[in-house]
Amino acid sequence: MSWTQRQYLIAFNMMPGIGGRRLLAIKEHFGGLDRAWHASQDKLLEVPGIGPKTADLFGSLRSSISPAKEEKWAEALGARILTLHDDSYPQYLKRLAVPPPVLYVRGQLPLEPGIAVVGTRKPSRIGIAQAKQFSSYLAAKAVPVISGLARGIDYASHAETLESGGVTIAVLGSNLAKLYPPEHRVLAQAIGEKGALVTEFSSRCPTVPGNFPRRNRIIAGLSKGVLVVQAGRNSGALHTADWALDLGIDVWAIPGEISDPLRHGTHGLIKQGAALVTDPEELLSKDTSRAKVGSSANPSLAELYDAGYGPNEIAATLARSIKEVLAEISLLQVERGLRM
Repeated sequence: MSWTQRQYLIAFNMMPGIGGRRLLAIKEHFGGLDRAWHASQDKLLEVPGIGPKTADLFGSLRSSISPAKEEKWAEALGARILTLHDDSYPQYLKRLAVPPPVLYVRGQLPLEPGIAVVGTRKPSRIGIAQAKQFSSYLAAKAVPVISGLARGIDYASHAETLESGGVTIAVLGSNLAKLYPPEHRVLAQAIGEKGALVTEFSSRCPTVPGNFPRRNRIIAGLSKGVLVVQAGRNSGALHTADWALDLGIDVWAIPGEISDPLRHGTHGLIKQGAALVTDPEELLSKDTSRAKVGSSANPSLAELYDAGYGPNEIAATLARSIKEVLAEISLLQVERGLRM
């Protein structure tokens, strides 16, 4: 049996327990995926992070896996498989520390990253209205809206973008044949026709809770900024924001009533340096101001602050401690308040 490198990637991606990080470890240990695929279970156990369970599953399932059949499975669903070896693999996803080695795509991915609009699965009426307002604005500006096809804010964002004639990308926590949640199947069909459905999960992958944190990193990777509309303390949307911060891209949060538990997460983001937004225009106008600051070789703290940078971003840009930055921002605010 002789496969291409992309076929080995597809095959490994179909193996339970082998994600991007473990795949990197396997490739580094064996010096190539072809040698790793034919290795004994004992040799696999020598790879850091590979335990007996994963090695046993690999040994028992290896003979039944066919990359060619997997590609036919995807084609039957109107999708295609992209791997890191393909020229058509989106370059902006490679910003992630560990890009998904394999993607299943139904539809057309945008040439440039979009803006993610995410939030709680159980939003209030106001939260839904805000998700629609911001998504409609982005659609009118031809900015792709990225979200996770979940109930609540995600659904509202996708649906409103389509209604407004825009492009939206849904990143799935399931494989393409077993869409989750199942009641969003009609919406998913429309998204695949006007934008794209994206997942890293193969035909053999069940829908389990651990899929969704992995989905969230792809949402961030497809985006140039993440807007958290409404989120509680433990909302998965906060994980997407964390991935965005790791990438160094914008994070915005919409504020609300301080006693509202559905705003605790968004308020926490604002305290950590996310930009507070109340108008959709702020999502794009901030990009312009940042470009001006970025053209300066040595921007000052005041310039960065005025451009909308959060404390964490200012600290990283100026290579200063967050404590120093927060103290100087406080002094700046006091000084400016006295001048008014």
